[in-house]
Amino acid sequence: MVLMFAVAVFTLAADLLTKHLASGLAMGMDVPLIPGMLTLRLTHNDGIALGMMSGNAVALLVLPVVIVVLGWLMLRKYHPNGYVRFCCGLILGGFLGNYIERLVQGYVVDMLYLPFLPWFVCNIADIAVCFGVALLVFSLLFRPQDWREKHAED
Repeated sequence: MVLMFAVAVFTLAADLLTKHLASGLAMGMDVPLIPGMLTLRLTHNDGIALGMMSGNAVALLVLPVVIVVLGWLMLRKYHPNGYVRFCCGLILGGFLGNYIERLVQGYVVDMLYLPFLPWFVCNIADIAVCFGVALLVFSLLFRPQDWREKHAED
């Protein structure tokens, strides 16, 4: 559990720090970091996942908590190894980064723009959640040793 919480705290800190630094940019101003690949572009997202559910404050505050709680309830029946704990730490840290910001400001700061995905502006929390979920899916498909079930005697 220490690994999961360490990864979550690191992810949360990196996310909040980059959002704070990006908030100094002017809205709509583009700062190319890697020409054609990565640009800083400050936006405010008051929805989730590409702006979906924008304006539905109750759903935006309740749905993410329900999803995290359901994930935790499902994982309780397994002995998570370091790989699974790392993945869960990324997801938890990313969730907390966006959730805290949504609670405090009413929106999430996005700043990482990938010109080859013109509809997509994200932040460190979004990347952490997506990467953590992708690694868990990989684990489910190709690493059965990660999913050892707990038994009554455990």
